[in-house]
Amino acid sequence: MPKPSQSPPRRTQEDRREESDRRILRAAIRLIARNGSAGTSMAEIGLAAGYSRGLPSERFGTKDALLRSVVATIEEAFQARLAGDLGDKTGLAAVEARVGAHLDGALKGAAGVRALYLLYMESLTVAPDLHAQIAQMGHDNRDGLAAHLREAQRLGEINRDIDSKAHAMVILGAIRGIITQWVIDPRAVDLLEAKAVLVSMVQRLAGRPRSGR
Repeated sequence: MPKPSQSPPRRTQEDRREESDRRILRAAIRLIARNGSAGTSMAEIGLAAGYSRGLPSERFGTKDALLRSVVATIEEAFQARLAGDLGDKTGLAAVEARVGAHLDGALKGAAGVRALYLLYMESLTVAPDLHAQIAQMGHDNRDGLAAHLREAQRLGEINRDIDSKAHAMVILGAIRGIITQWVIDPRAVDLLEAKAVLVSMVQRLAGRPRSGR
């Protein structure tokens, strides 16, 4: 005899809350990517998520708190992508993987990256509460690049006398500059071509190991 069909397990209140929070954050990212945070209200986010106007405020409290959660959500997604791209790579290969994670990530998660870069800019003006969080992300990205450049030096892939911190600053600056241009005018910037050029420049910028005599 066929077994009676079983109803799916009922979701708990915690499950429903987690889902609604995810939907609110996804809606916030979509709207911020389109209008910036200054042009996006908490009420609009609630409606876009399929809930009431007041639910975002009920869940996150203030708009600044919601924006901090938006930045953290986008950063968590980037870190997961970066971990996959890095794998067990070290040295110069890891630097190139980091470049790719940023630029490929802009293509794969366009709304998130566009929202994040608009929030970068707004943290200097209308959303100053985000400034410390965003500045820390920059520190972390530079530190990661510098660590892999030091690995490349130990492995003999690049010259030992380069300043890894300065090179990391320049590489991250190039990445962010490319993505900023793409956010402003996506049709004018080919991110895959830019990635290839930047990887080539990183290889030349870092220098080649000097042969011993």
